[in-house]
Amino acid sequence: MLGPGLLQAGVLAGDRVAHAFTTREGGVSEGPYESLNLTLSRGDDAARVAKNRERVRKALGLQALVFARQVHGRTVLRVDSAPENGAGAGEGDALITDRPGLGLVAQTADCTPVLLFDPVRPAVAAVHSGWRGAVQDIAGETVRAMRSAYGSDPQRLFAAIGPAVSKANYRVGPEVLEEFARVFSGLDEGLTGPRDAEGGAVLDVSEAVRRQLVSAGLRPGNIERIPLCTFADQRFFSSRRARGGPFGGQGGVIGLIP
Repeated sequence: MLGPGLLQAGVLAGDRVAHAFTTREGGVSEGPYESLNLTLSRGDDAARVAKNRERVRKALGLQALVFARQVHGRTVLRVDSAPENGAGAGEGDALITDRPGLGLVAQTADCTPVLLFDPVRPAVAAVHSGWRGAVQDIAGETVRAMRSAYGSDPQRLFAAIGPAVSKANYRVGPEVLEEFARVFSGLDEGLTGPRDAEGGAVLDVSEAVRRQLVSAGLRPGNIERIPLCTFADQRFFSSRRARGGPFGGQGGVIGLIP
């Protein structure tokens, strides 16, 4: 751990890349946003969010943090410079860059954050994947975007899958299960569980994302999953736990060290 509220994955350890998965701890926000809320769109005071983001940036030794307007889609945004005046990089659910000092951020509050690193042709990516993103293979699309933009060989990429809602705490309806069955050519007990009376079941989105990374060419041994549940663990924000009330968001952050 780098400091209050910052978690790291061993697979991304090294002196060329800075990364962290944030928690609720170590910030200045109050109330339902306490305390390290990184999300501006859910009603928190903008000045406090700015202070939280600055704390994360300084802790990681990066020059700027870059955010996107996430829409549960499959658009990958290439970032070549920090947006002016703190603006976002655009509408999309993944960010890629080969520019040192830029910290890419995937914001989550139950969805799955993924951080990618190419140590040979130094480049990084941050991915936000909920169930809609998984159905659209945003993780695989990001790997393909890194290959197109930077020549990244998927077999040399390293990936960290951060804290997200666990299979045990994520029940979805039959319509979502049908989407996953179509994408994954059926469902197995690694992804889901027995159907309930309404036809729904639990679903492991992070496992689906892991499989998509392998399908995109990553070596299974190069992928690390942090097994923490954002719903069960009070250190994290959780949209599902908020039950329609206000809540903040944590983030997966990665950048090449300047």
